[in-house]
Amino acid sequence: MNRIPISRPIVTKEMTEAAANALANERLVMGESMFKFEEEFARYIGTEHAISVSSGTDALILAMMALDVRGRDVLTTPFSFVATGTSIVHAGGTPIFADVSNEDYDIDPLAIEANVNENTGGIMPVDLFGHPARMDEIAEAAPNVKIIEDACQAHGAVYKGKKCGSFGDAGCFSFYPTKNMTVGGDGGMVTTNDERLADAIRKLRDCGRVSRYEHDVFGFTSRLNTANAAFGRVQLRHLDEWNERRRAIARRYVDNLKDVDGIVLPTMGTKDLKPVFHLFAIRCDTRDVLAKSLGENGIDTAVHYPIPIHMQPAYRNAYEYWGGEFPVSEKLSTQMLSLPMFPEMTNEQVDRVCQVINEHYAQSI
Repeated sequence: MNRIPISRPIVTKEMTEAAANALANERLVMGESMFKFEEEFARYIGTEHAISVSSGTDALILAMMALDVRGRDVLTTPFSFVATGTSIVHAGGTPIFADVSNEDYDIDPLAIEANVNENTGGIMPVDLFGHPARMDEIAEAAPNVKIIEDACQAHGAVYKGKKCGSFGDAGCFSFYPTKNMTVGGDGGMVTTNDERLADAIRKLRDCGRVSRYEHDVFGFTSRLNTANAAFGRVQLRHLDEWNERRRAIARRYVDNLKDVDGIVLPTMGTKDLKPVFHLFAIRCDTRDVLAKSLGENGIDTAVHYPIPIHMQPAYRNAYEYWGGEFPVSEKLSTQMLSLPMFPEMTNEQVDRVCQVINEHYAQSI
């Protein structure tokens, strides 16, 4: 029986040849393909600027540094990958968490409103699992506060006719190999309509450079390699078709699992909201038992995320969290199970996953 992985990045001859051509014919760092990738990604997202960097985490850090959150609070969700919170710390801010909604698992606008104060320097909503956060409500909950959209899992997702990453002051993306598109390794992008902000991020990613030998800020070496950008340009051309396939897989999961008592399926979106299903995460009280059953049948699963950010040892030590502060996030951390999801997944593979889940719950009645 062939094992079904949780995810599988697509690597084609066209992508590897594009990377090889860049290696042979362009500057290895900040070559022509990097600038073309930025132009094409900005056009795709619908922003004036896109600035490539070496990772999604660096995208978040540099965006917040350019927005000057140092010494200020940045509100975000505790139910995300740890880099969401850690980027705030590295940018000199203090992460202040607000719990998520029980319905879409994104940050709850009401929780934002309850936590905003005079020291709030930014809000970082996360488009978790590729499901857009409620950006209009978030903006209304904290008017005049900078918004840094963590769209690292939401390449191509749409909210009210606009792509994720085009809201607020900056949008941040990751191209890590498990994401909806990759650059053949680590990479990231910041999108914005603010020319001053874009220029500041370009400077920060390139050692704080004003000219070849002059540096007027304390910058970083956080550039995207040219070969990675060339690889990413090819991936970007296929992103919409891959996202449509993810949506089709999600619909097939829902059709096959909608009658299973004991699991909660993710929301499928509306006319105003089109998720891209970076992950297909179900919710169940017996998660570990179900994961074991799927594993024994050759099906990989993953848990996103078993430890909320505020309960990570580094955060407990630094900010004295004890548990119980964010009950929805803490409950979700015990319930969420990610099923296999990748564009090349076949209908037969989806059906096999669903069959094992249906049989598992039929036997437990």
